[in-house]
Amino acid sequence: MSLTEPKSDTTPPPAPAVKPRISTDDHYKEQVQDQWNEDACGSHYVEKAQEGTLEWYLEAEEYRYGTYGPWMPSVMEFTKHRGKKVLEVGGGMGTDHAQFAKHGAITTDLDLSAGHLEHAKRNFRLRGLTGEFVHGDGEKLPFPDNTFDVVYSNGVIHHTPDTIGVVRDMLRVLKPGGKIIIMVYAENSWHYWREQVVRLGIEQGLLARHSMNWVMSGSVEKSTKGQRPLVKVYTRKRLRAMFEAAGFLNISIVQRQMVKGELPGILSWVPVSLAGRFVGWNLILKARKPG
Repeated sequence: MSLTEPKSDTTPPPAPAVKPRISTDDHYKEQVQDQWNEDACGSHYVEKAQEGTLEWYLEAEEYRYGTYGPWMPSVMEFTKHRGKKVLEVGGGMGTDHAQFAKHGAITTDLDLSAGHLEHAKRNFRLRGLTGEFVHGDGEKLPFPDNTFDVVYSNGVIHHTPDTIGVVRDMLRVLKPGGKIIIMVYAENSWHYWREQVVRLGIEQGLLARHSMNWVMSGSVEKSTKGQRPLVKVYTRKRLRAMFEAAGFLNISIVQRQMVKGELPGILSWVPVSLAGRFVGWNLILKARKPG
């Protein structure tokens, strides 16, 4: 699709309509669609701009890379894939996806959430960027074998039931020698143990009545209507084993993601960028398809 030059657009998006859904016959996938059809990922950090305007998307972007994850642009390689075909599985509002596109990548965004795709398309149009947008299930990628140079997914595959199935299908659609860049939540992290297990599970007594999966499903992702998407966490060992089993080579994993104020006062002197490398909430895996 051909898109126009960037422009400020103060016209609000159309009134909410019933969003198309993909029939999955899976409770968790239905929760995922309910969640992100209503609450676009990252939108709750926007405080000033009107929803659906260019300024709204830029404010979300500024928070994401300025406050939340300054490490992302370099670690996620937004500038390094000019002329390459990049598939993002679960592009959300299109914030990361736009970074690849504006640096010359040929982009395809696949998302289970029609609400997310609406935002991503509008985000691209307002920026004057070109991309392909596909409503689909990451467990059943609707692309031929050996299509993409890069497959990217940030904070998505830990929400789907058959994660290993997603990983195998990502391998299938990559060209020989193609690269994968994936982020999942880290079990061995300050956020998991202090916030999820200790504060919510033990101090608030939730683990006396519910599983850890139940605790995370209601607290990790922001929800306005009580949706409970599946949330998984991984150790480095389990994550590496999953990608090795799928057939990936040259696997590397780094750990990142803490924000100011997350550490207790006694450790407030530790730079969050340093702490994130050891107890951060995100594991970032990179690997290659054989060939």
